[in-house]
Amino acid sequence: MNATISAPAFPTQLRRSLAADALKLKHTPALWLTLSSGALPVLLMGLTFFFKGQYLLKPGQNPWPAYLIQSWQTATGLLFPLFVVLLSSLVLHTENRALGWKHLYAQPLSRGAVFGSKLLVLLALNLLALLVYAALLLGSGWLLGLLRPELRFADFAAPLAVLPPLLLHTYVATLGIVALQYVASLWWRNFVAPVAAGMGCTIAALTLMRWEYIDWVPYAAPLRTLRAIEPKAGALHVAWTLPPATLLALGWCGVVLLIGYVLLGWRHEGARR
Repeated sequence: MNATISAPAFPTQLRRSLAADALKLKHTPALWLTLSSGALPVLLMGLTFFFKGQYLLKPGQNPWPAYLIQSWQTATGLLFPLFVVLLSSLVLHTENRALGWKHLYAQPLSRGAVFGSKLLVLLALNLLALLVYAALLLGSGWLLGLLRPELRFADFAAPLAVLPPLLLHTYVATLGIVALQYVASLWWRNFVAPVAAGMGCTIAALTLMRWEYIDWVPYAAPLRTLRAIEPKAGALHVAWTLPPATLLALGWCGVVLLIGYVLLGWRHEGARR
């Protein structure tokens, strides 16, 4: 009599898939991209304030609000969306090469475990990139206080209280892009096509920023988080309430991921043939 071997429970499958995907990161630049992505916007803004800070700040002004707002605008307008575009393709690049999907589906893993594992890796790396960026931004401000004391960064406290809500807004705002790029990378089997599509959508979003319906464009959502920042008496305040663009990005995420799960089912069937 042939014994029936039951598949592992879903949590076990997900845990195994996550462990495998974490190991695969060693063979891609995804982790290095995550850790270094925040360095470029911080470097650009740090150099700008180092050489031109006296023209960007009023005498005696608290420099932290202007530094944070301008840095966040540079990062959320272009660099964060492009980072998500590249990261999504890199996370799926291993399976998209050669017969990677066929090998994956030969393992005792359900479609939900495969889909959820790679999505969780992508979401975790996205969060890590934002946290690294925030830490580098604070560090660069303190460094400017040492190198350019006349800018008075050392004379005022860093606005630490605004970072948690601002990070929350920015992270949720990127979820629409994460979902779209994840599904695009599942649909196209090469690295270039989803990256090109994502870059085109990012540039289009920047071009349409004055459009009255821009809140519906997920690639514009990270930059729209700046509307949650309220300068008050030389300080900053960020409400925890999510603005419309961020809520719409969350909605995009849910709808697109549902569609992506169905697409992965088609790929699953194709990989078995």
